[in-house]
Amino acid sequence: MHLLLRIGLNSAAAWLTVWLVPGLSFTGEWWWWLIFGLGIGLFNAIIRPIAKLLTLPLRVLTLGLFTLVVNVSLMAAAIWIARDADVGLSSESFLATLTGALILTIVASLLNQIGPE
Repeated sequence: MHLLLRIGLNSAAAWLTVWLVPGLSFTGEWWWWLIFGLGIGLFNAIIRPIAKLLTLPLRVLTLGLFTLVVNVSLMAAAIWIARDADVGLSSESFLATLTGALILTIVASLLNQIGPE
């Protein structure tokens, strides 16, 4: 049940991010949000820790600001995969992807704080 709640929270965070950020759009079916939420969860569970470990020297050197580059890269990869899978998620510009990554990080963190551990 915990896994399903996490997928739901990630899906809600992704939906809210696309709704808030001009330049991000979604034209797919509603159930794709659940798959996208699962994908975000997998990215955060598997790829993000590896990317953060590999970029540790740069994150220390930039006092943590390089984490933003990691988050934007993961958001861009998720959009790229969704676009190639014909899900209907797209970004018009780098600025939209950057803003989306920032908002998705904040919203997902807030939603995960109110959800059970």
